Amino acid sequence: MIAETTKKQRIILSITAVIAGIFMVFFAPSLAMHTLKTALREVMIRLIPFDPDFYPAVPVLSVTFSIWIIGLWILGAFSFVLAKLILKGSKWARSLLLGFSGFVSVAGATMFIPWMVLVVADYSKGPVPGVLPPPKDVSVMPPVIWIMFLGLVFYYIFLLTDKDTIKNKLKKIIPYTFIGLVAGMVFMNGQHGVRYLIFIPEQLTPNPPSQFSPLGNIFTNLDYYNAMALTTISQKQLNSLKPDEKVNIVTKSHKVVPQVVKYSKPVYNPNTLALLLGGYVNYISSFLLIFVLPFLALRKKFGYYTVLGVAIASSLASFYVFIVRHTPEWGMGGVLSLLLLLIFLIPTFRDLFVEEEKA
Repeated sequence: MIAETTKKQRIILSITAVIAGIFMVFFAPSLAMHTLKTALREVMIRLIPFDPDFYPAVPVLSVTFSIWIIGLWILGAFSFVLAKLILKGSKWARSLLLGFSGFVSVAGATMFIPWMVLVVADYSKGPVPGVLPPPKDVSVMPPVIWIMFLGLVFYYIFLLTDKDTIKNKLKKIIPYTFIGLVAGMVFMNGQHGVRYLIFIPEQLTPNPPSQFSPLGNIFTNLDYYNAMALTTISQKQLNSLKPDEKVNIVTKSHKVVPQVVKYSKPVYNPNTLALLLGGYVNYISSFLLIFVLPFLALRKKFGYYTVLGVAIASSLASFYVFIVRHTPEWGMGGVLSLLLLLIFLIPTFRDLFVEEEKA
């Protein structure tokens, strides 16, 4: 819910729209591209040769970073157009800028994580042997940190700069902050889901099978493998294993567990469905949470009920992956989505987004 504004507040909002547009067009894309190039070089040079589990990061990041970069450019251009309308007191224009700012902050957060995972994180101590430590001359903070930070600044300016009461402004901070938090979290879970879904163990062998082979198709290949064991062994180790051979595998918790990695006969693997849902359901959920921000600000029922549906879909998908794969980030994503649902069901916050319905 956004309230009426004073002339001074409209000037502040209009100037912010122009500044946001300048940043989104002339600075943010370059910061994102710099981050992408460095992350891709690190994953291709330092990680993939020893741990093929990382190779899907190349197509996944190439596509998702491109979407964020193009989105930043286009929304930045529209920010210039909307600045004049905001100056005239247009609520819908201000609501759109709130959504644009949400896009910026979530983009920055989701582009920040790959840097921490691929550039800064040290995998040299295992479980996969041979991985080199991160380079010493790379900054801990990625260039996209400014996208996340300034996106949040723009977001709260468009949310809170009006004549609303202090009480309502404090109330608004909680659900609107949680929407951004959940959007970022579920998107990163979506990244992991798609990454493991499209991972094909034979991809880096001299003669990889085609997509028409059970071993080369993303929907059938995991029926021939222990999906969790694949995340902790090198391609060299994988190639040396025989079907149905039980070997000692070092898990991500650095425990040695004897298990079969390759199967001679296909066995239905629930990981395929879990990763499909955990990947693409969370992708869609993240973008829907950003998309509905203007509708929430204008108190449209579409925005409110979309958040409820998205929270349910994302939490169920995340918990399903957690049950199948036992990895904590999925459980955390499910809990956050569930908390978002509960926040929007609480009457105190619900009244911010929809009119009270009379019997």
